[in-house]
Amino acid sequence: MNQSNHELLYYDRSSKQGKEILKKMYGSYWEYIISDENLQVSTPNASEYTLPQIMLENEAYVVREHPDLRYKLWEQEAPDVILLGSSIFFCDFNRATFFEKYPNNKILDFTTGNNTPFIAHYFMQRADSLGLKFKNKTIVLYGMNRVEMLEGYKNRQYHDFIKHVLNDDTPEKDAGQTIAEFLNIPQLRYDVDRTLKNKYDDVFRGENIYRKRIDYKYLKNEEVFTEYLKSLIPEKQQPEQHFNKERIKEIEAIAHFLKERNSNLVILNMPQSIYNDYITKGIDFDKEMNKIEGDNIFYVDVSDHDEYNISELDYIWPGNVFDPEHLNIDGADRFTESLIKKVVDSLLINKERN
Repeated sequence: MNQSNHELLYYDRSSKQGKEILKKMYGSYWEYIISDENLQVSTPNASEYTLPQIMLENEAYVVREHPDLRYKLWEQEAPDVILLGSSIFFCDFNRATFFEKYPNNKILDFTTGNNTPFIAHYFMQRADSLGLKFKNKTIVLYGMNRVEMLEGYKNRQYHDFIKHVLNDDTPEKDAGQTIAEFLNIPQLRYDVDRTLKNKYDDVFRGENIYRKRIDYKYLKNEEVFTEYLKSLIPEKQQPEQHFNKERIKEIEAIAHFLKERNSNLVILNMPQSIYNDYITKGIDFDKEMNKIEGDNIFYVDVSDHDEYNISELDYIWPGNVFDPEHLNIDGADRFTESLIKKVVDSLLINKERN
């Protein structure tokens, strides 16, 4: 999907453009995809699974992935690195940037929109149930949006539609699902120019500034934009937020699962915009995550904008729309470069030594 005009494009995997996209998205896995025409790479429906960003001929795109592809690739060769988490990770981690540095290391991306620890754990357990083997010292990076750990954010059953797709037992749609699909609601993350998007915000987002169109006069520089953002934050206090103990236990269960396979879980506190900081105000994320550190579960705060070479303007996406959760592709490229230097390099070096 072209991020500028929202046009859906289809490429033959054996075409020049198709091969280029596959190499950027899957590294050396691309050869398996090329050789097997029966592999489903993308989904034809509007459901939001994993939507990584890609730059192709100076245009920014998102690639809609089929959730079963990762398991099919795993059957061919186990990954060195696994990604877990939500859209904050599949937007902020630029795979093409990773493969430029590590063309021979294999990554499988198990992120999906609005993720929670419940579905992340399910993804790992499913790999095990399929008889897929973990490489020794597999690195599992869990890029976390703080809200995913809060009470009331998406229940355990929220991602059951993905399970149905993976098990090929999708139930019949009810009236609400049919209407939602007709309105392309799952696609509206990118559908920023249409009247329907404004209606969607009114109904589902209330008065907050989620994906708000920004006048160009506020985009002169980061200082001007930051002051504008601060002016949008409501004066009324946010309700007190609490970590969900069940989700903490689920993270610990993932770590235990990986420990049995001699692999490590690395939780990353992802960059958050000023507005997202407001939404999670009062939550001591560092304190809660440090509580669950162990011999194979590590917590790394990568949210510092200056240290990771991003700014508030990197949430202007695709052109003049503020998205407080997701970096645009330029910001994602710089963030990933910094993440590799400060975190991933040492993990891969230690993995090779062991």
